Amino acid sequence: MDYSTVEIREKNILALRSFLLEGPEAWVPLQDELQMDDETAAGYMSLLFCAFEVAVRRKLAPTYTVGQIVRFVADLRIAAGEDADLIDPLIAEDMVRRAVDAPALKATVPDDLTAALNAEVFILLYLVAEMDLDRAGLEQFIEEVTAYTEQWLAARREASTAPSS
Repeated sequence: MDYSTVEIREKNILALRSFLLEGPEAWVPLQDELQMDDETAAGYMSLLFCAFEVAVRRKLAPTYTVGQIVRFVADLRIAAGEDADLIDPLIAEDMVRRAVDAPALKATVPDDLTAALNAEVFILLYLVAEMDLDRAGLEQFIEEVTAYTEQWLAARREASTAPSS
């Protein structure tokens, strides 16, 4: 992925706000735009991924234990009820571990993009609901996510332009 052309625009931020307030259904009207090209999709998906990371870090970092991560994933699956099968426990735990820079899992984590996206979305929406943000809190969260996303994209740009040794 070439991150040099990926930008976070106002429409991405508005889409994230809608997503956090209304859930995945809010992005149905964006389907054509999300499929336009990789860079356009990456603007939306980078913001969504970074929202996940910020939410997880707010919940668990910096004083997490591996046991808390395991318990968190188990609690998520319990909260999901009938939809628990949509959340692969290994994928969810791996994603949470990566978000807080915890040691990697020793088990082999399935490489399943759909399962990863399901886990990311469920965890993000679960944590946002748990935060019980008012309008000002939501705006602060979105500002934090936007700043983190800009840093995340800048790191990808630097990595792609750094000479390989």
